[in-house]
Parts: sequence; structure tokens; C-alpha cells
Amino acid sequence: MARKSEYGSLVHDVLHGPKNLAGSQSFSDIITFVEGPFGLDQPLYPVQRVILKAYYGLPLDDNPYGVDLDAPIDPKHPAYAEIAETRLRPDDPEYGTYRYRVVVTDFRRSSKSRRVLTEAGYLRMLYEQGRCNIREVTPGVQRRELVLAIGRRAGKTQMSAIVTAYEVARLIALDDPQVYYGLPKGEEILLTTVATGEDQAGILFNKANGYLKLRDFYAPYLANSTMSYARLQTPADIRQYGRYADDDKAGATLKITFNPCRAKGLRGHGNLVVILDEEAHFNDGGQSSAEEVYRALAPSMSAFSPKDPVSRRPVGPVEGRFIHISSPLGRQGHFFEMYQIAMLGGAAASKMLAIQAPSWEVNPTLEVSELEKEFVKDATVFFTEYGAQFSDQTRGWIENKDDLLNCVQPDRRPAVRGIPRQEHYMGVDVALSGDGSAVAIGHYDDEERIVVDVVDEIRAGEGDFAELNRLDFEQVADWVASYCDKFLIARGIADQWAGVPFEQALLRRGLRQIEAIFFTGPVSSQVYRNFKDHLLDRKIVLYDWPLPMDPTKGEHCGYIQELLELQQKRRSKYIIEVEAPKSTGKHDDQADALARMIWAASQAKSKQPRMAMPGVRTLPPAGYARLLHNQNRPHVLGGGLDTLRNMGMRNAGPRGHGPRGLGLGRSR
Repeated sequence: MARKSEYGSLVHDVLHGPKNLAGSQSFSDIITFVEGPFGLDQPLYPVQRVILKAYYGLPLDDNPYGVDLDAPIDPKHPAYAEIAETRLRPDDPEYGTYRYRVVVTDFRRSSKSRRVLTEAGYLRMLYEQGRCNIREVTPGVQRRELVLAIGRRAGKTQMSAIVTAYEVARLIALDDPQVYYGLPKGEEILLTTVATGEDQAGILFNKANGYLKLRDFYAPYLANSTMSYARLQTPADIRQYGRYADDDKAGATLKITFNPCRAKGLRGHGNLVVILDEEAHFNDGGQSSAEEVYRALAPSMSAFSPKDPVSRRPVGPVEGRFIHISSPLGRQGHFFEMYQIAMLGGAAASKMLAIQAPSWEVNPTLEVSELEKEFVKDATVFFTEYGAQFSDQTRGWIENKDDLLNCVQPDRRPAVRGIPRQEHYMGVDVALSGDGSAVAIGHYDDEERIVVDVVDEIRAGEGDFAELNRLDFEQVADWVASYCDKFLIARGIADQWAGVPFEQALLRRGLRQIEAIFFTGPVSSQVYRNFKDHLLDRKIVLYDWPLPMDPTKGEHCGYIQELLELQQKRRSKYIIEVEAPKSTGKHDDQADALARMIWAASQAKSKQPRMAMPGVRTLPPAGYARLLHNQNRPHVLGGGLDTLRNMGMRNAGPRGHGPRGLGLGRSR
């Protein structure tokens, strides 16, 4: 230990004070520092205490006195003052019970599920249930990388702030941590927390900064702070540069930073502690992904091993700490991968600790009524976000098939033509090979429900295209246009991936009302969420016809069967990916077309986008189509429009396919 200074002695005394009642642990251990009156004076929940003890290699209590864990201790017990829980109010039912016990129940706190364990017994239970990678703690053996999967409102922010506050105090107590770690004089030592966004980073900053300002022993070392970082001086800084309180230009080499999840800007600094807060909810790719942030920060900890002050050779192991802490999400992503590495054991996990625990186990003060309310809303989400269970990577998009089948009218059949003068909406999914190209068409009824008129597909190698291995854009565009002849399409949506050739093929047929959209992950997620909302609200009318003759193809018509088989992956907290199972013969083209049709209809209903037409008053696309439809043209077919060649408009499009700028049908 480096020599103390007059400023460092206060923190030194806090960390290296008198022995505790058991005579074995000094105040330098994190538990006594956090809970003791000379430290943060912050009581921990029993499971939080177990987690920190296991992480820092402190012995877990296993009831050496053999007292009844579920009954108050006799006040005459010789160790009563040490082992009895007396920090509670005397009228609390747990007042006077064993201090180091852990009570485990289900989220409803039912008596049948109640178990009372010691700290060591709780860790053994976690290991036996596959929720922890170690069965017991070897005193003195610290785990440098923590993967902590705990539910919402279980004190993740508090745990992160506690570790930060303790490690800052430990650095100050070293007097000159740069000498201790063999670093160049004046080099910054960082403690970095990375959160999902600036708001969450701000919450963490306020919590950690609150601890630093709460306790007097930090006061002599506090320098400047902003909303994203706090600087502190070491005793060596004060000797060399003077106190920051006297000179705001005085050097301060300890820096606590709080950052949103962006790998850019995190490289190049030496980090003693790194905390990735809510890591499972980081973005999936790019510079904001958990993997990129981890790669940027992990190497920066390698320099933090104690060094010989003369030779600067390592005299101990690396003391850097990496904490992955989050409520879980799916069985994918960097957070789950780190959890898996720890649980698999072996050399890679030798310094890792992984623990999974639900919110109500970690935080026993959570109200049962609040948990019940969240459970009723969505049981699957509840057990992921509060139960801390890694959800399956893939699950059915339709969790209860009745949600879909209740929208089916048994006597409905696919429509051959549209209702005259009725605005219809179209969704298009284009595939030239592999999947089929699909269209879905629907309209609003008097009850504001979207009625599905027809869902159809074509595929290379089948039907009229049996001799082809691949479709081309012209063939798909002709097929789409044939439906526009039969239905008055007010608005359509297609995937922009097909690019310019398909758009040009549509334009040559006068199909300007079909908009090409680039379906990014967030957009596709929103489209399918909109679809699900309409299903659950029964705002869709479906048909289920024709039923398959081959029982191996399911019990329902093609598009209904596709919907029932769709799989959902949760990519982040708010983004899902919906697609067909990765199996031969499974497709999602009709489902995508239907989801896009419903999106087009609901967007048109809420926004009514308008188009400016040369020489004509501005109307919605469908309104303009209806205006022309009422001109008593002789070639109107059903709800669609024939060629406008006889309208005498000068701005007629190429090959007689309607005036430029008009989102109407095609010529025949």
C-alpha cells in the first residue's frame, strides 16, 4: 500500500478500520463498506449481498450457530447483536430474525412456495437450478467479470452505483494508484458505465454521484462534474497539483464516465471498471451494439495489475472489473452469449460469475399487486422482464390461434372483383425465385373493419409459371396490374428491395398508387405490431378458403396457415422480427403482403395523404380515382378503371397507360 497523506487518511480509515464482530473481515470488504455506518450506510437486500460477496470473493454465511432461520432469535443468545436483524422496526415481523437469511418465494409470495435459506444455501440452490455458474465461494477468490441477469426494479442501478462508489474509494485509499498499477504519472484512470441511451446514463450518473456527495470522506477529493462525468483527485494529485477546491485547474486523474451505447469514443482509455447497464437492450448491430462496445472496452483493463514500483513488473493478477447487468431478452445477442460462456464453465469462465434471479427474489419489497398487474397484461413479457428468464429466441407470432380464427367469417370466400366505387388497399410482396410474389387486397366496411377481399400468390415453377425457374419484373407487374383492373386501389405498398426495375414496370402500367417502401427492421416491426393490434381488436374480417385437400399442408387455406406458422424474434426491447420458420416449404410472402395491406389501409385512414394533379383540384389518390370513375367511361370493369385514352388529356402517359401523375389502374 502506498503511503497515506493527510487527505487520504479519512478514506483509508473507512476502508481499513477496526475488525467487525466476527473478527475476520475488515472494513475494506465491500459489504461492510456499503452497509456500515463508516461507509455508505446503505442496507442491502439479502440477494444483493450474496451477489456482491460472490463477486468479491467474500465468505457466504451458512448459519454456523445453527439457529432457526424462520423464527426470532432469543435475545439472550450470546451472538444476538451480531446475527439478529435489528435494523428494522421492532414491529416488523422479521425484526430479530437471522440477519443472513434469504427468503425465496414465487411472485405471489404464496406460503406454499416459501423457502428460507442461508446465503450459502441460496447460492447452492441457484447452482442446482442452473441459475449460477458456481456452487460455492472460495474465500479470497474474486470473480472479475460479472454477468447479472435480474428483473426490472431489482436494483440494477443501485448495484452499479455501489460498485462504482466502492472502487473510487479504494483507488483513493491507494494514495497513488498510478504508482500501484505502474501507470505513467498523471494518466487518467476511468470507471466507465455504458447505458442504453443518454437518459438511462443520466439516471446512473445521478445515483453514483449521489453516493459521492452523500458521504463526507469523498468531499476532499471531488473535483468538477457534468451530466456525463465526474472527476476526483487522488491524494497524490492533491500533493502534486493542489486541491481542486482551491484551484479549478488542478489535475484530477480519476474520472467516472456515463455514456450511451456507442463504441466510437470509448477506445484508447484505461478503464479499471466497466459496467454495461441493460446490455441485453443495446442495439443489434453497428457501433451501438453490445459486442462492439465490449470489444472497444475490454482490452483497456489489461494494464490494471499491481506492479513492482521499481521494475514495474506485475506482482499480482489484473484487478479490472467488467459487469454485464441487464434484465434478459431473447436467447441471442452479446449479453446472452456472455451468460452462456460463464455457465458452460472451463478456462474462459474461470474469472466469471453469472447469476440469474427474478425481481421479486432480489427486491423483496415489490408489491404483489403490481407484479400481478404486469403478469395479467402479458405473461410472456412478465417472465422475461420481471422473471429474468431468457425467452426463447423464436416463438409463435400468433400465441393463441383463436386470436386469428375469431376474425374468420366461415361463409366468406375470396372476392373476384371489387365493390364498385369502393376504395381498396393493396399490399405487395415481390420475389422472383424461392418465395412467391404475393398480393393482398382489402377494404373498410361500415363497422370500420378491414375486410380482406383476396390474398393470392404466384411462384416460379408452379401454375401458369410451371416452366420457369425464375420470374421477371414484367411478369409480376402484369399480375399485380390484373388485380388493379378488378379493384379500385386507393393505395398500395410494396417492398423497395425489388428496386427501380419493378417500380418502372409498375409505372409503365400506370400503377402510381403503389408506393415502394424500404422495410427496415423498425418499420417491419411496426407493420406487424399494427397487424397484431387489428387482430386483437377484431378489426379484421378474414376468409378461410379453399381448405387444403392435402392434410400435410395444414387445416386452413394458404395464407391463414402461413399466419399461424409465423415465428417472432425479439431483436431489442421494442423491435420484433416476424418471418416463416427456417424449414423447407415454409413461406411468409402472403403474410407480408397482408400485413402491408393492413398498414396501407390504416395509414390512409389516419392520414389521408394527398396528391397534386395537373389542372385538377387536390384530392386523395382514391378520391381522384373516384372522380374519374364517375365520368361514365364505357370501359370501367367492376371497381377498377380502364384506359383513359379517351379523356383527351395532354399529359397522357406512355403507351396509353393513363395520364402521368395519376395513381390509377392500367389499360387493357
